[in-house]
Amino acid sequence: MKIVKFFQWLAAKIGRRLMDVFIYVAYRPKVRFINPDRHSRKFNGTMIFVGNHTSHMDGLYTSVIFGRNKSHIIVAKDWYEKPKFKWFLENNRTIPMDRYKADTEWLRYAKAAIARKESVIIYPEGKVSKDGEIDEFKAGFLMLALMTGTPIVPYAVSGPYKPVFGPRQKIIIGEPTPLTEEGKGLNAAYMMSESERFRQIVSEYKKKLEGDK
Repeated sequence: MKIVKFFQWLAAKIGRRLMDVFIYVAYRPKVRFINPDRHSRKFNGTMIFVGNHTSHMDGLYTSVIFGRNKSHIIVAKDWYEKPKFKWFLENNRTIPMDRYKADTEWLRYAKAAIARKESVIIYPEGKVSKDGEIDEFKAGFLMLALMTGTPIVPYAVSGPYKPVFGPRQKIIIGEPTPLTEEGKGLNAAYMMSESERFRQIVSEYKKKLEGDK
């Protein structure tokens, strides 16, 4: 059993390196920053990255973009548990979340990752957008930020993904954005207000990408 686990781990690591190459060759990432003085995707310290969810390719794409931050991706548990994916996901930086139940176990794993000075990528919509519009942001990312004191970095990606001969896949990355102090806490009104505020930020970023030629 240990030998099988070892070869699964090795195959997952090799597969991840190959997928990094695939992203750069197939989608030729075009990275923009809100802050014109920023020139690196590597942030100082641990971050929570939140953005829109345009495709199932987002996970791989953003894991490459934010890879220098040792970022863990929150993935749907029903995808994580699929045998054809699980061996790969559990040997790379992923954290399963049950999107159909009141799941808090993912918070424990995310807090542990942050304690190790590693970042977390969350898609607050909880699902891929069907029409390109950004859906309501769930408050899980705020809970994690409030419980750990970790800064939130909003971003937006363009869609759809068209490999090789399609347009370059664009992403615009913001700066660590502080939470609003007024009413701050794990209460429903604050969480709803802040979730919408970050959704609006990501929406504005998406508009900037759409106007980027």
